[in-house]
Parts: sequence; structure tokens; C-alpha cells
Amino acid sequence: MNWTSIDRTSRSLLTLNRDREYHTLRQMLSLQHGDTVLDVGSGDGFWTARLATYCAAVIGLEPSDELLGYARMLNNRSNLSYVQGTAERMPFPEATFDKVISISCIEHFTDPFLGLQEMARVLKPGGRMAISVDSLLPENSSASYREWHKHRHFVTRYFRQDELFEMIQRAGLHGAPERTVHLFRSRAAAYVRQIVTRRPRASLPLFPVVYPIVRLADSIANDTHGQIVIVTATR
Repeated sequence: MNWTSIDRTSRSLLTLNRDREYHTLRQMLSLQHGDTVLDVGSGDGFWTARLATYCAAVIGLEPSDELLGYARMLNNRSNLSYVQGTAERMPFPEATFDKVISISCIEHFTDPFLGLQEMARVLKPGGRMAISVDSLLPENSSASYREWHKHRHFVTRYFRQDELFEMIQRAGLHGAPERTVHLFRSRAAAYVRQIVTRRPRASLPLFPVVYPIVRLADSIANDTHGQIVIVTATR
């Protein structure tokens, strides 16, 4: 394992939320061995490659040349391929995929609604979509953190749960609000996340302690809208 692989793997694993997002999304999709899956915004392919162990074929859609290079070099499998493109103009025919997944991406789209419409278009009838989104709001984060996060991560818009399902319905999908999962849904967990993500290098030695604290806080309290919302819908 070379330094590039170690660096990219650590970026995926040493977070307070990404593994929880992935496992929740995978469970929502109810993947079958014969499924063909699209991962919208596949990045360096770390989580995309893990999806490929559960289904027949996975395609990762990613606009960044640099991240596609990492994906093809570090996270490739025989039933996995990567395609360059944007969510708003997917290079796939209608009704191509059994399942569509996207991990914290639509808040970065130039046109989030068009991206959702495209996800609906490429899903087969009866197919399922599962996505996670950033949902930084006045009730769960400070104004300074929202401003920092927006510029640091190139966010175009944050979403509330009800706004997200309204868009999903307009895109032609049938949402399942009862299956929604909120992460950083306790004020304590949300507060810890704001500190850690703004100072990642300084906080890294504390990760083995901070991670279980956040998980515990979220399991005990549910006193605010989650900073990350995970939802599912069918076509």
C-alpha cells in the first residue's frame, strides 16, 4: 500500500459520519445480487467499490478528472466502472439502473432539482434511490460554521427534510419519509462536529475518543434536525 492509497483511505474512514451514511444508504437500497447500481458523485471510489461487493454491476459517475484518476487507480473491481459526467446531464439512457445512490452530493449540484430528475429518469420503474444530504440549519449549527462549511465544501444549498421530499415528489419519485435517518441529530453531536471538522489535523489524535462520543450522543438524544439527512424513494 503506497502513500496515496493510505491518504485517500484515511480521508474516507477518519470522519465522524461517512461510514454511517454508507451503511444506512446500503441498507435502504436493499441491494440484490443482480442489481445494476449508479453512484452519483463517486469521488475517489472508496465507497463505490464497497457497493460492488453486493451487486452485479456498479457505475460511478464523477465530474472530477483528478478523483476519477484516484478511483481507477485505487478502487477498481471487475464489476465496477467509472464515467465522467455531471448529475444534471447523465450520459445514460432512461431506466438503466435498479438502484441509485448518492452520498452527500446534491447540495453541491449547480441545479439540485435537475439532478434529482436525472436520478429518477435513469431508474427503472420500481427502482430505488437513496441519498444523503447536508442539512446545516440555524437550529443545528452556528452562522459562522455554516458560512465556513459552505465555502470550504462548495455547497450551493442546504436542505430541510420537508424541502427534500417536496423536490423528490416533483422529480417523479415516491418518497418514504418514515424511513428517514438523521445524523448529528443531538445538539451535543452537532456541536462536536463543528469543532472537529474546522480543525481536522488538530482533532485527529482525538478521533478514537470523539467518534464514540458522537455516536453515543446521537443514540441518546434526538433534539434537533440532523446536520445530515438520509432519505430513500422509489420510481
